[in-house]
Formats: sequence, C-alpha cells, structure tokens
Amino acid sequence: MTIDAFNRQATQFRGLALQAAAAAGADADTAEDVAQETLLRLWQMRDDPRLYNPEGYATVIARHLTQNQLRRKPSLPLDERLAADATVPSPLDLMLQREDERWLRQRIRNLPYTQHAILRLREVEHRSNSEIAIILGIQPSSVNTLLARARRQLLNEIQQSRKN
Repeated sequence: MTIDAFNRQATQFRGLALQAAAAAGADADTAEDVAQETLLRLWQMRDDPRLYNPEGYATVIARHLTQNQLRRKPSLPLDERLAADATVPSPLDLMLQREDERWLRQRIRNLPYTQHAILRLREVEHRSNSEIAIILGIQPSSVNTLLARARRQLLNEIQQSRKN
C-alpha cells in the first residue's frame, strides 16, 4: 500500500478503531490512544501480503488494544467500588422515578390550557413574561399570576398525593 493510498483510507481506519474501542468499553481518551496505535500498526503492516482486509484488521487491532489498556488500569479499591455502586440508582428507584414523572406529566396535562401553556413556555422553552404574553395574547401582568396558580395547583396535588 502506498503512502497516498494509506492517507486516503486513514480516516476510515481511524473511525473504525474509535468505534471498536468504544464498543469494547474505552473512554474517549483511551479510544483516541487506541486509534492512533491502530493506525501506526496498520502503517507498519502496509506491505504485508496478509493485509488483504485492512478494515477488519483495524477493528481487531483496536479491540485487542482496548482490552489490553483496560486490563492495565488499576481496579478501584473495595471502599471506592461500594461508593460508586451507591450512586447508581436501584431498579426499584428507577421504576419509582419513572412512575413519579408519569404522574406529574399527567397532572400538568390536566391543568387549564392557559396555565399549562404558560408553565411549558416558562419551564421548558425558558421564555420571558413579555414573550409569553405576546404568544398567548394576554397581559404581561397576568403571566405571573397564572404561572403562580399553575405551580400552586401542582404543589397542592403533590401534597394531597403524599397524604394518601
């Protein structure tokens, strides 16, 4: 393979190496190191007659280099692993969080149209009071009042659900 041919295909090889490294569990920095090492090894093999499928070799080399890199990383001490596990929510916590989000979305949908629209424009789209007033065709002074009512209604429903 000539220098020009290798240069034309180098970006493709690099992309394949990055994908293979990421798929093998490498972070961005490690994947970049692996991609560079893969390109270097492919360059060293450029005249090898066994290199009939350089894309496949790039993927295999990158995967093996990533595995070697990950093996060399020191593992976390037990107390740090326990702390890391504590930050990962349990499946039950995730299920409860999703259920709470569904409940809140339903309550927001049940708000009167104007309150729902104001809440969405403010919290999701981050619009100002004057922008909201123009969009909905209401007085700017009414925006704060309706927004406060919507929030108060949601708060009351949350408090009611906790009592039950």
